[in-house]
Amino acid sequence: MKFEAIINGEPCDLEAQPDALLLDVLRDAGYKGVKYGCREGNCGTCTVLVDGRAILACMTMVGQVAGRHVETIEGVGSVDSPHPIQRALVDEGAVQCGF
Repeated sequence: MKFEAIINGEPCDLEAQPDALLLDVLRDAGYKGVKYGCREGNCGTCTVLVDGRAILACMTMVGQVAGRHVETIEGVGSVDSPHPIQRALVDEGAVQCGF
């Protein structure tokens, strides 16, 4: 089936079953900033924004976000213009879910 959403501001059509995990679909599509962690919804390494709200991609089926705006860490800022939170994480030496 087609999965249609706006990912990081770009319209996106991906092949996925509605019950596939959003985490798997995003990583298969090349969004490697969405990380595998506990796969139980505890660690937060798979967090993405859906319509501006933080959700856990390891606990969300792709069918639940069809037609919505999904933002991964790749869409939050860039190397040339990092988001203030990204800048703070770099400045403090934060790694993955340790902070």
